[in-house]
Amino acid sequence: MIDFHAHILPGIDDGAADLEEARKLLVSQKQQGIETVVATPHCMMHASITDFIKARDAALELVKREICEDIPKIIPAAEVQLHYGFTKRKHLEQLCIAGTNCILVELPYDFWNEWIYEELYQLSAKHKLRPIIAHLDRYITTTRNLKFVDKIIKSDALIQVNAGALLRFSSRSIVKAFLKRDAFTVLGSDCHNTQNRKCEFLKACEMIKKKFGEDVLNQILKNGEKVLQNKPIHRDAIE
Repeated sequence: MIDFHAHILPGIDDGAADLEEARKLLVSQKQQGIETVVATPHCMMHASITDFIKARDAALELVKREICEDIPKIIPAAEVQLHYGFTKRKHLEQLCIAGTNCILVELPYDFWNEWIYEELYQLSAKHKLRPIIAHLDRYITTTRNLKFVDKIIKSDALIQVNAGALLRFSSRSIVKAFLKRDAFTVLGSDCHNTQNRKCEFLKACEMIKKKFGEDVLNQILKNGEKVLQNKPIHRDAIE
């Protein structure tokens, strides 16, 4: 299994505060059956890409050097804050999930503004990158807002859903609506620590299997493999 959204690198953002917290998160992920973790520290709108990459890679090397337990494979990436004029920046490809042309993008909470869709389009048209929208479930709080999801799907973006959204009754209906639109692509824990934002990936997988069926779960997990292999994503919408 692949966790596509995790703040497990120590001391770089509001995720793992130190090496010990990073170790606890990674051990927990391994115990839940996660084989690969996509490390996605926040890259804020005005951050230097060069400085961000340097800090991220240093944190990753520290983890590899100091943590001796059996932990998942870590793939460097970023959770990139989308902003107006974002696609005018150079070297955005450096923020992609390593080995792919996919970039995890965090939308602003007023993401229904038209410039959002233009920036997503330009990521593909100008930079030849494919956006993955981070935790889209966080922005869609009612089925009345699903028209915005349809516009995102038309932009060819992929959708990452947080594990926590499967564990709350209030947001599970939104996730089901994503599935009906063939929008739910990959799953991420969005874990930050072992207290109030821990990894609940396995519980989410069990909930998907229970509520939507084993075939749906298997397809979502296969989607993750395809993303890391830069292969096309497709899954039939559920009934």
